[in-house]
Amino acid sequence: MVRPFALLGFSAYGALALCAALGPDAARPLGFLCLGLACAIALGRAVLGFFWGRRGIWTENELSGETPRALSAFRSLFWAAAAIALAGAACVLYLLAWQQAAPWQGLDGEKLQVRAQVLDYPEERYHRYYYKLRVEALGQEEGALKAVGPFTLRLSSTMPLACDPYDRVECLVTFQAFQAGGGLYSTRNSRLADGFQAGAYLSQYGGIAVERDSSVSPGEMLVELRHQVGRAMDRLLPRREAGLLRAMVLGDSGGVSEEDMSRFRQLGVSHILVVSGLHMTILAGFMQFLLCRFPIRKAVRNALTALVLVLFLALSGFQPSACRGAAMYGVLLLADSTGRRADSLNSLGLAVLLVCLFAPFSGGDLGFALSVLATLGIVVLYRPVYQVLVGKRLAGLARRLWKPVAASLAVTAAALLGTFPVQLAVFGGLPLLTPLANLLLVFPSTLLLYASFCGAFLSLLPATAPLAAPFVWAAGWLARFLLGAAGLLAQWKGTFLPLTGEVALAVVIGLLLLLMAAGLVGKDRPLRAVLGGCMAVLAVFGGVFQGWLTQDTVIFAAPAAEESSCVVMIQDGKAAVLSLGGYRTGAVAELLQRYRVTQVEALCLPDRGPEAREAAVQVLEEYGAKQLVLPGDAYVGRDLELALGDALPVFLEGGDSVSLWAGVSAQVLPQWEGLLLSVHGVEVLVEWGPGQSRNCGLLFTNQPQTRVNAPLSVWQTDGIIGENGQGLAFSPKGEGAVLPVEEGCVEVSVSPEGTVSVRREG
Repeated sequence: MVRPFALLGFSAYGALALCAALGPDAARPLGFLCLGLACAIALGRAVLGFFWGRRGIWTENELSGETPRALSAFRSLFWAAAAIALAGAACVLYLLAWQQAAPWQGLDGEKLQVRAQVLDYPEERYHRYYYKLRVEALGQEEGALKAVGPFTLRLSSTMPLACDPYDRVECLVTFQAFQAGGGLYSTRNSRLADGFQAGAYLSQYGGIAVERDSSVSPGEMLVELRHQVGRAMDRLLPRREAGLLRAMVLGDSGGVSEEDMSRFRQLGVSHILVVSGLHMTILAGFMQFLLCRFPIRKAVRNALTALVLVLFLALSGFQPSACRGAAMYGVLLLADSTGRRADSLNSLGLAVLLVCLFAPFSGGDLGFALSVLATLGIVVLYRPVYQVLVGKRLAGLARRLWKPVAASLAVTAAALLGTFPVQLAVFGGLPLLTPLANLLLVFPSTLLLYASFCGAFLSLLPATAPLAAPFVWAAGWLARFLLGAAGLLAQWKGTFLPLTGEVALAVVIGLLLLLMAAGLVGKDRPLRAVLGGCMAVLAVFGGVFQGWLTQDTVIFAAPAAEESSCVVMIQDGKAAVLSLGGYRTGAVAELLQRYRVTQVEALCLPDRGPEAREAAVQVLEEYGAKQLVLPGDAYVGRDLELALGDALPVFLEGGDSVSLWAGVSAQVLPQWEGLLLSVHGVEVLVEWGPGQSRNCGLLFTNQPQTRVNAPLSVWQTDGIIGENGQGLAFSPKGEGAVLPVEEGCVEVSVSPEGTVSVRREG
């Protein structure tokens, strides 16, 4: 059976993803290729139709009531041509959208005066404020402004601006192009998918002019409604619980701490914090349950449900994943109103098609990809996985108790299998606690959403605002349970399953093939038992062999840190945090979880800023450390004292040596500008600040003007978030390869033979 919308939707999405992966230069030839191929298929179909029609092939099986094979092939050719033509049209849409963004990306490094309208309240992340602006005019510093075609700008600032949404501001900014490195889900593709056409940071805080907007537009009303609901949550709940509710209901994750966000990511349930199709399904089901209690027609009930979904979309800021869920559920409501049974796969394809047509950059959106693939996995795989889990052996009360647990596990397994390719490519593995976390957290999060929806809608009107408090309080208690449960589960260390490397990939492919074989053998229990045993042996052997191959290998992991250095050294489950500054305070904890570290042997804290101290406290509370290395004149502070527990800090001066763990020692450079250590004969330097001229084999630095000469330099910077001119140029001494971290993480491995290898991670 041909599912036309599924075929068309996924063809368009595949074309957009290919354009995002290959870059804008490939969009034009891809579009022409697809359109030419579609024309060729259509022409061939017309020729076949002419000859087959003359030979009477169409009516060959009319007496039996079966569709002739020729007619079936003829129809298939039509849908194939339509799908390829739509893929070509999607490439053209991507190219047109890029042509609108390209001129503003070309302003990279230029300092210009802008006049823009503020579109929303700022998003606070990593101790910075990010504004969404619609730029209306540009000009040189202290020059006249010239009107330009409006474009959307993502402005970074270390302090909040004295403006409200839909006010107009004039300020001096420095433009920065989005980084294109990192493959399909690069920074550029992610920012473009979010609706930004350029990025910039505020160059100076003096001379900012704000013009108040006296008119009230529909967009401003929606922003104020969101802000009103968020203030009601902030007023009734503690900061941590209110931040969780704002993320789940309003799509505003600025109130979720980096520590809590890291825990949900560690457990593989960060989708709970994102307004997505799950939220739309829960809200629609809740509305259907309520409206069924009233004597109204089905079509009216479905129309009211669709209206509530649109209102919630507006309240949450039209998140792409939520739009996909609303589009899919809208198709189901339309089919139900007309008395037709909707096909889930077809509905998903139509939703994907609508999103792709209105958002040509959605092919490079990681969140949208995970949402689509998870839904696809549930639609295709949920039923067979559920039947396998339920089985036929249980009966009575045991079966009734097991069925909801099996349903939750089946949903989780189907979603994981659907998103497995992306999880493997981007994250390099899977969290083993994801099934358990989903089982424990999805049901209370569903109750939380029910209570939050009621509280949010009641708080919109002054007359019903007092009635919202009980629902918000109930949601707050559920949010506290979710945060506590996530914190408890996150205490289990070493639960991430890395799937990088040739051995791990071979094991994964082998397990998938055996799993497919087990599904094909049907009810042959002995053969299925043999295949299950083979899977267990393959998994154990692969894990042991992979561990043997990587034994004694030292890994240096370096995430983007901008103004500070952040490097973690890992070997055989032990870790030494050599520096942990930077704007992402949870980056080190995520690295330790990803590399299955159970104990931190040493933690160096050269950076005394608040972000580094916050990251140190998080690492000490979650992992502990046998020694905390500080400069001789450093002040420990109450926060570090409480996190240290019974351990004592170690104070060192420049030139002193420190033992990171047995057989591995490092020397603190004079003036605490870095840490020098020898690993398997390779001299490694972690540079914390401007230092002396020297040579080494491997350099980790955040200094744009370093004086160290190294064959391989890892430069920790994030040009998008960098401010005050930082992160714009790297000038190493001498010749050598330079790897900018940008976003994500660079992993440098040093084998026992002294071989150095490099790998990037998302």
